[in-house]
This record gives sequence, structure tokens and C-alpha cells, in this order.
Amino acid sequence: MRLAARGTRETAAGEEPVGDPGERRVLRSRAARIHAVAVASAAALAAAGALAPWLACASR
Repeated sequence: MRLAARGTRETAAGEEPVGDPGERRVLRSRAARIHAVAVASAAALAAAGALAPWLACASR
């Protein structure tokens, strides 16, 4: 994730930049999509956690 967002890859020799602009674009796009899903999931879980006590009291 960290490497893809920066346009680099890990090899046996260490970290190196991805040379192909098309491949770099695909890697960055994939990393951005994964970050977006992670943020949305965290927000949904936080909202559910914040609403859970209120919903439990409202159902009594």
C-alpha cells in the first residue's frame, strides 16, 4: 500500500520506482481505492458504535 501510493515497488535489491507510467497509475489507483474503503469502513464502524447505545435505549 505505502509503496504503491508512492509509485515504487519492493524488490530483492530494495525499493525501486515503477518505470511504466501506466503500471504506476494502476498501482496508485488501486492503493487509493483500498484507502477509501478503509476510511469508509472505519467511519461506518465508528457511527455504529456511537449509535449502538442510543438504539439500545430507544428499543426499551
